[in-house]
Amino acid sequence: MAKVVAVYSKERRRDHRRAVKLAAKLKGLDAILKGVRVTINDISPGGVGIKGEETDLEEYGDMDVIVDDGEKLDIEGLGLKVGDIVSLEILLKKADPFLIDIEIRRADADHGKLGARFVNIGNKDFNTLEKIVLGRLR
Repeated sequence: MAKVVAVYSKERRRDHRRAVKLAAKLKGLDAILKGVRVTINDISPGGVGIKGEETDLEEYGDMDVIVDDGEKLDIEGLGLKVGDIVSLEILLKKADPFLIDIEIRRADADHGKLGARFVNIGNKDFNTLEKIVLGRLR
């Protein structure tokens, strides 16, 4: 028979959250793929999710703005298919662009999105990539 020795809340947040309704858009990282400006909308040490270029919201200042998904990436026009290895240039604000090879793992032409994994990564590149993923380098 099990004995209860402690009871605690699974919630580990230090601050309470409140529900809000705001128009917002999460800004991804800018990048260049085969000469085309794209947006990295998710990134991990293993790979990236890529879509068309996002709308620049800086001109709207502090106003609430509702936007669509931005420009659709023309995957067929880029000549990309699953298995291709290409260079991705990640544009950073506080450092020189970071060039890394990716292998296309998913190509969704209908929605203009790509999924890719990083390949041919050396120690120096991995350290830079880790800083980007952790938000230490933008």
